[in-house]
Amino acid sequence: MVIHKEYALRRFCESPLKHEGSRELLEKICAEPAQLQRLVFVTNRDYLPNTMVISQQGSSGVPFELSLGTQQEQLMLVNGGLLRKTQKTQKVCLSDPALAWEALQGHCGLIHVQLVFHGEAPDWYDEIAVPNEAVPPELAPGFASFLREQVELILWGIALKARIDEALSTRDEQLFHESVRLYKQVLQSCFWEF
Repeated sequence: MVIHKEYALRRFCESPLKHEGSRELLEKICAEPAQLQRLVFVTNRDYLPNTMVISQQGSSGVPFELSLGTQQEQLMLVNGGLLRKTQKTQKVCLSDPALAWEALQGHCGLIHVQLVFHGEAPDWYDEIAVPNEAVPPELAPGFASFLREQVELILWGIALKARIDEALSTRDEQLFHESVRLYKQVLQSCFWEF
């Protein structure tokens, strides 16, 4: 049996929801095919932009949340050191479904929707929900740390390469040898070649 988005939303609304206004919002979405087509059901909304979560009564999730925007982590080279900065570009963050309809009308991209159930998710939801593969759940902390470390190494390698070029142009032998030694260590530690 192929599960359709409208069917999934209607099934979800059969049980009590934590925020009763969520039912009215879901009914509006079901009535408008263009809005319905933009929904992508996910098992986890972490690391995804443009998300909406709706929870059933008795579940551990937040009652309702619509977040439109992105979150990015940037690494910058400042005074020879790396500075990690998290940048949130959040246009909208709503916890009231009554206000969400208007925000959704002004948004034209995909909306990643996580439905939170009281107890286990039913089979019909597992059929339509896409696993969030941005970071595997069992590897999330270690994997994210590994990627950050590798990016830091690449940026450090670029900075060292600039120091090597500077040492060559100024004929600074001590700076050259020190920079080359560090550069070789970075190259050996880095997973990617650059």
